[in-house]
Amino acid sequence: MTEEERRDILADEWLIVRNSGEIPEIAYYSSLYYLTEDDDGPCITLSEEEIQVLKEAAVERCQEIVLRDMLLENFHKTIYRGIKRSIYNWQRYQTFCRRQSLSLHGFRPIVARTFLLFLEQGVGAAGSSLPQSFINCSLNELIRFGEELGVEAEQLPAGTDRFCREN
Repeated sequence: MTEEERRDILADEWLIVRNSGEIPEIAYYSSLYYLTEDDDGPCITLSEEEIQVLKEAAVERCQEIVLRDMLLENFHKTIYRGIKRSIYNWQRYQTFCRRQSLSLHGFRPIVARTFLLFLEQGVGAAGSSLPQSFINCSLNELIRFGEELGVEAEQLPAGTDRFCREN
């Protein structure tokens, strides 16, 4: 296999992982298996740098998925699943990072800012461009998620409970 063929194969796998569906971790491990062990794959030995590139693709996709359901511009799109899905995807992202010994610290403040912006904008739009109950989780779930992100309950917009599903 030439260096160019190797780069092309790795680039294809990066695209697959980066644009994977809801579970980038599975795409990442599938890619590693295909590249190194699968009888139908190239059966190559990956360098740490090559593994890192694929891992970063999975991380980027995970981050994108976490933020997707906290962006009000997505609210009326078919991809939108609500803040409850962001909470779930945040937990999956944390698990992946722990397994890979990756830090969450750089992404956590981004999620926290996006979370607060989602709530502030949502409260302003509730009852007009958004349903009155635009938050698809309980207030307790919302507060716990905020705490995981370093957001105190007092930082939530006043009256947020009016926009949540009941406990």
